[in-house]
Amino acid sequence: MLFNSYSKSAIALTSCFIGVFAISFGSIFAKLCSPELTPQGIAFGRLLVAAIAFSLWTGSKTAYQRVQSKPVENTPHHPMTLLLLPLAGMLWVMTLATMYWALDQTSVAITTALHNLAPIFTSLGAWWLWGQKFDRRFVLGLSLAIAGVFILELGEMQISASRVQGDGFAILSAVFLAAYLLILEHLRTKFASTTIQLWVCSAGALTSLPLILLNHEPVFPQSSQAWFAILSLAMVCQFFGHGLLTFSLTYLSSVTVSLVHLLEPVFSVLLAWVIFWEYLSFWTWVGFLVVLAGLYLTVLGEMPRDTLESDLERG
Repeated sequence: MLFNSYSKSAIALTSCFIGVFAISFGSIFAKLCSPELTPQGIAFGRLLVAAIAFSLWTGSKTAYQRVQSKPVENTPHHPMTLLLLPLAGMLWVMTLATMYWALDQTSVAITTALHNLAPIFTSLGAWWLWGQKFDRRFVLGLSLAIAGVFILELGEMQISASRVQGDGFAILSAVFLAAYLLILEHLRTKFASTTIQLWVCSAGALTSLPLILLNHEPVFPQSSQAWFAILSLAMVCQFFGHGLLTFSLTYLSSVTVSLVHLLEPVFSVLLAWVIFWEYLSFWTWVGFLVVLAGLYLTVLGEMPRDTLESDLERG
């Protein structure tokens, strides 16, 4: 039993790492389509295409179960739980929109660093809603990981009064992301990850569409480059990346997932280094080490103990 729990936790953590790696392509794809679409338009296109992909996946899975004469899960749920599904979608589209607005008004470095303050808000939410307690090792690891993100972006950061609004949007995106992950952690005990993401993408697309139409903004891109970026955002970042992240919440807490999410800027910088041969400064490498040290203290340090306690509770 203990071995199986460790194995499942390891699989979940691996899925989370791969999911974050896929998500790290997001800022690159968003920049490719930003000349043609507004932040709401980028979010709408991403979620609409992903919703279609998740609906096809869910439909084919249901059809396969019926062909194989396997029972199709149809469990009744509390109305409040069902309301959380569209709420998660609205929170996610607000996360995307505020992050894209921040990218339009401030640098990618500052947006990434402030957006990745989400673990602070996730931890506060877990403490306030569920009374979750954190030891000194966790707090130290959280502090190190967040400090590492800021060190990672240190070379590009420039404080300017004209960027205050963009910074505010970036912090707001971190708050929305934390709330989104907290809700997903609760929903993952009730629904399959593909079902959750189908609702999230559908509700998010429906939420953003009226704003686009009201402001007379373009709904779809025109160029092949922008279409490629939208399709990549939907399939690589949303369908694959967030699909794996949602799956990992079966065995990992929202706090742990938000901490692993801190690797997104690390992966983004490494991708730029490998693909575009961008120069990595001394502070960039220091930031890498600090982030990894923080994640070691929090994720790898906490997961085995949480798993053991869960096994003991189950008997």
